[in-house]
Amino acid sequence: MLWLGVISFGLWLGVPGMAEEKPSRLAVIQSAPDFMLIDQAGEKFSSSELNGKVWLVSFVFTTCNGTCPATTHRMEQIQEALKDKGILKDGKVRLLSITLDPARDTSEVLRAYMKAYDADPGSWSFLTGKADDVHKVVADWGMWAKPAANGQLDHPSRIFLVDRKGRVREIYHLGFLKAKWALEDVELLLKESE
Repeated sequence: MLWLGVISFGLWLGVPGMAEEKPSRLAVIQSAPDFMLIDQAGEKFSSSELNGKVWLVSFVFTTCNGTCPATTHRMEQIQEALKDKGILKDGKVRLLSITLDPARDTSEVLRAYMKAYDADPGSWSFLTGKADDVHKVVADWGMWAKPAANGQLDHPSRIFLVDRKGRVREIYHLGFLKAKWALEDVELLLKESE
């Protein structure tokens, strides 16, 4: 009861932040880490370029024979669902795939990988960089990759959904993600900021 009184009093006084945020089924998990990497065209790509956009981030590597092809395929399905709804045309939504293997995944390798998945570079970027830079980004996102047999990497399969304020609002596990669900979540985040 006391908490309701505090909220009501805060709203009555116009306390900043108290009335701005409406409850959402997508809670704020954490702030998305800042980064600077290199895209598939060999150009610098900064997280600051994503300010004011909703974005989805996956972590993969091109020689993966485990979950990476499925993760990239799921991102492709999400890209198509967003395109079909006309959501990608205005640049308010971006998809990113960050390599877990910068030693092998050069910009050139990532460009070839993109073609295999019909990734549209206008809305989906694949990122690499110096090993130290990439490993820091991977760690900052709470991801990891460990050497495994046959040149593979053991790693979790996650896709992060980030809102226009740069906050992680959902972390999808590959086993519990359909393109339709991601589309609904993206639409929700776009409506929140209108």
